[in-house]
Amino acid sequence: MLLAKDEQRVFNRMQLNTKIILATTRARIEGVCRNLSAQGVLMETANGQCQVGEEWQLVVPSADSQVQPLKAMATVLRVDAGERTDLVALTLLNVR
Repeated sequence: MLLAKDEQRVFNRMQLNTKIILATTRARIEGVCRNLSAQGVLMETANGQCQVGEEWQLVVPSADSQVQPLKAMATVLRVDAGERTDLVALTLLNVR
């Protein structure tokens, strides 16, 4: 498998700026998807919404009604806290 010149990851990341939703039976969080790869997502959301190890149902809605939204189970790998927002890294499982 070829790696991108500037990135040493197995899967390239696609830069995005789109709505993303995380949900469980008890909570719902909306944020902005900053990048997406075959195995993970980096999202920006309000401070304190996610904790490392949590599992969420992830949905990235489609801008086109003809295209199904991206749905997956996701586990929080890392939370980088900022002043007003957090960057949350998630690994994707069971992508549909």
